[in-house]
Amino acid sequence: MKIDRVDLENAGNERDTSVAIDVLRAFTTAAFAFDSGAIEIFPVSTIDEAFNLQKEIPESLLMGEMHGVPVEGFNLGNSPTEVSKFDLSGRRIIHRSTAGTQGIVKSAESKRILAASLCNVSATVSAIQSLAPNSLTLVETGVFEGGWGDEDRACGDAIEAILFGEEVAYASILERVKNSRSGSHFTDVDHRVFPASDLQLALQVDCFDFFMRVEREDGRLVMRRHDAAQAASERLTRSRRPCRWAPLAGSSADRLWRSA
Repeated sequence: MKIDRVDLENAGNERDTSVAIDVLRAFTTAAFAFDSGAIEIFPVSTIDEAFNLQKEIPESLLMGEMHGVPVEGFNLGNSPTEVSKFDLSGRRIIHRSTAGTQGIVKSAESKRILAASLCNVSATVSAIQSLAPNSLTLVETGVFEGGWGDEDRACGDAIEAILFGEEVAYASILERVKNSRSGSHFTDVDHRVFPASDLQLALQVDCFDFFMRVEREDGRLVMRRHDAAQAASERLTRSRRPCRWAPLAGSSADRLWRSA
């Protein structure tokens, strides 16, 4: 299998299989939204698209950000901490983010599209192995000039290592995420936009055993969760950790945070 790794600027040429990666925070947030009961997520590129699509999908919720900051009129920000506190059972969500959803939109001509973060990295790899593509493009959506995006490169390194049967240096992966330029925003427990708990949740490797696949239906991009067991013939390579928001001290996230 041929593997290419691109940023947003160079995305869009893949015609086989693409994996859009966004650790901080779009696809960590999307995974927590599914865990909270959401049944579909519609990735879009612009804020106007989000508002227009909401008019077409009754009772849908708007989720996302512009340059990290919640959008006025949206129901939810781009925060896993926030979405994990809501019961989203049966809800459809329209998601717009500065990096992650842009990677999906730019990959729309791919035959198959997956979305990944560290929360579901092994499930994503199991899906890739089941699909057995001839070529794979890892779209590291947070990579921009100025040193941005090492958290997504780290996740890409983990995906590639697992695919090639190599040992994954998770301690190094987590340290890179924590020390990334994006990661440096999440230091204040009480920060309204960038709470430290968002970073902690993003660091919980493989806490979900589902992958997220995007398909085009009725002219829209729609993401759904799929249990890894549906796609994988092999057992997932790492044990699962319960993944839910919790106070810092003494939590499993805290222990992982401190061990990284």
